[in-house]
Amino acid sequence: MAFRILLAAGHDDYRRSLRELIEAARALLPVPLEVDEAASVEGARERLASAATDALLVDWSLAGADTLAAVRGLLAEHPDLRVLVLIPDVRRQYREAAWSVGACACVPRERIDPEWLQAMLCVMSRAKEREARAHRRVE
Repeated sequence: MAFRILLAAGHDDYRRSLRELIEAARALLPVPLEVDEAASVEGARERLASAATDALLVDWSLAGADTLAAVRGLLAEHPDLRVLVLIPDVRRQYREAAWSVGACACVPRERIDPEWLQAMLCVMSRAKEREARAHRRVE
């Protein structure tokens, strides 16, 4: 079963860089990875509504100061979604705020690397598998 991630970033160049980072992480992952992209909050909302998605990798550039409100809204619509927020190093004070709106993790965008991303995706994928097994036992 593939792990599906939506990459959401407002700037084309950075989205392309993140896509390359995801491709490097893909080589390290023990599970298949499917990736979709969005360039705006509305685009992310549309893609999340139209396709099953396991995780959202959202860059601060998606909506600037409104990014965390957007994350809160997307999680309200898709409560099982796992969210990773990339913040500029100069905005590190928003890490706790990202956690409080429901993000799984927050990392300065200048420090993200394939190994970190691979580890996060692996942990989220395992959590998804365990939750599915627990849900089947409850039914």
